[in-house]
Amino acid sequence: MRLIPLATALLVAPLAAPLSALAQEAVPPNEPDGVEWRGAMPSLRLADGAFTLTPTLRLDADAGSFFGQDRAGGYRSGVNLRRGRLGMEGQLAPGWTYSVVWEFGGPSPNDYGELYEAQVAYTGLGWGTIRLGAFQPQHLPEYAGSSFDLPFLERAAISNIAASLASGSARMAAGLEARGERWNASAYVTGGDATTPHDHRQRGVAGRAVALLPGLDVQLGLNAAAQFHPGTSPGPESIRLRDYPELRVDSRRFLDSGTIGADSAWAAGPELAGRLGPLYVEALWQRVEVDATAGGTRRFEGWYAEAALPLVGNPRERSAETGSWKRPKGEDGPGALELAARYSTADLRADSRGARQDVWTLGLTWFPTESVRLGIQYENGRIRRGGDDRDFQAIGLRVALNL
Repeated sequence: MRLIPLATALLVAPLAAPLSALAQEAVPPNEPDGVEWRGAMPSLRLADGAFTLTPTLRLDADAGSFFGQDRAGGYRSGVNLRRGRLGMEGQLAPGWTYSVVWEFGGPSPNDYGELYEAQVAYTGLGWGTIRLGAFQPQHLPEYAGSSFDLPFLERAAISNIAASLASGSARMAAGLEARGERWNASAYVTGGDATTPHDHRQRGVAGRAVALLPGLDVQLGLNAAAQFHPGTSPGPESIRLRDYPELRVDSRRFLDSGTIGADSAWAAGPELAGRLGPLYVEALWQRVEVDATAGGTRRFEGWYAEAALPLVGNPRERSAETGSWKRPKGEDGPGALELAARYSTADLRADSRGARQDVWTLGLTWFPTESVRLGIQYENGRIRRGGDDRDFQAIGLRVALNL
């Protein structure tokens, strides 16, 4: 852990180089060892290519304005460095890859400076990958691929709630990711979150299986996650489910189950994703159950449905590695422009506690190059929390760079 700040500090100088050429070139065979600039990043090659190292950079700068709130004390407008990641990735030896990433941004304006990823993977199986360390498991459609590929600024609330049990970003885990031409399956045993100081005793499992329907570019799947040991420290075992209003410029979270004394919890449900012509569609439903130590089992649920249409450029294409659909490819000149709409709901109400959140979102995203993203979205939402119901509207902006 002490080596991470030093490693990221050593990357600052190369990352200050000009970022004008963003395309990555293929590594030619029999290339001599040494350092060479490839597009915007340098690449180190040693031992005839057995070891490689490439710096990585991810910057997401967000701004958001809330309005139309009918009660005082609501969401606050603001700005946030949503992601500020410096790291390195490459090959340790033939068939073995690695990545180490430090996060200087955060999910809320108050979170900065945490380990985001530290993993090794064996890719020599051909049909799959064995992965170990702190990373993002391929669980749920919005977590299977990169957040840079999402149609909106944030994942739907129910995705984050289900992932919080045993997957999500920076999860300590070991697992197998298998794949074929038309299917993907993954399974993990998991521990705590590398960004949370006191949950190292947490234990869980997570998995996902998806397959394309015959003759169609549409896939169906199932996913599940379970937390067998919350590992709460200090205090008795407990679970708390909550999320933001699908825009992260304020630390307030009205969608909140409250702290539930519990021994275990699970989430599971079906998913659908694919293309109907140029139109991309995706949907997810999740049942979440918490085995409370008092008052019986608490049952929650949520779902979302979304669609994305390319206005300029090519439509989304499926990634055989992750079983998710990557961002649209741009054409020479204007890049890619995508219009997307989503409805999401998450209901965390039980025994007169908790809240329900419903959000309609309309987003427009421009990818001028493979590494640059500019997005704007409008939200219209409602929080139902006993007698404290709240309506809100919001405009969110993002400028992002991914190298």
